[in-house]
Amino acid sequence: MKKEMSEHSDSQLDVLFLNELREIYGAEKQQLIVLPLLKKAASSLKLRNVLASHLDDTSEHIRRLETIFGLLNQPAEIREPETIFGITREAEQVIATTVQDTATRDAGLIVAAQKLEHYEITSYGSLATHARTLEHDEIEELLELSLYEEKESDDLLTALAENYINTEASRE
Repeated sequence: MKKEMSEHSDSQLDVLFLNELREIYGAEKQQLIVLPLLKKAASSLKLRNVLASHLDDTSEHIRRLETIFGLLNQPAEIREPETIFGITREAEQVIATTVQDTATRDAGLIVAAQKLEHYEITSYGSLATHARTLEHDEIEELLELSLYEEKESDDLLTALAENYINTEASRE
C-alpha cells in the first residue's frame, strides 16, 4: 500500500525521512563535482573506468531521487551534506600530498571513493528501511536499487585495491 506524504505529515519519522532524502540528494549532486576530480587525479585506467561508471550511476541516482520527491509531492531540495564536504577535503588532501601518476595516489583515491560509497550505502539502506516503515513501497524499490548499485561500486573499488592498486603501491 502506498501512502502519500500528506497522510504522514505530522510523523517525526516522515520529517526525518524527507530531511535525509534531501541530504542524500545534496550528496549525490556534490559527487557530480567530486568524482570527476578523483577521476582526473587517478593514474590507473581501471580506476578511472570505475569512477566514470560511478559518475553515470550518480546521475541516475539523482533522477531517482527527483522521482521520489515527485511521488511524495515535495520539492527536490538540497540539504548541505557536511560529511561529503569533509570527504571531498580529504580527497583533495590525498591529491596534494601524493605523487602524481602513482599507485599510492590511486590507493588514496580509492579510500576517498570508498568513504563516499559507505556514506551512500548507509544513507540508502536507512532510507529504504524508513520507506518500508512508512509504507512507501515504490519509493523503497527505487532506494533499494540505488543501494544495490552503491554496494556494487564499493565491491569494484575493493577488488581493484586488493587485486592491483595496493600491491603496486607497496612497491613504490
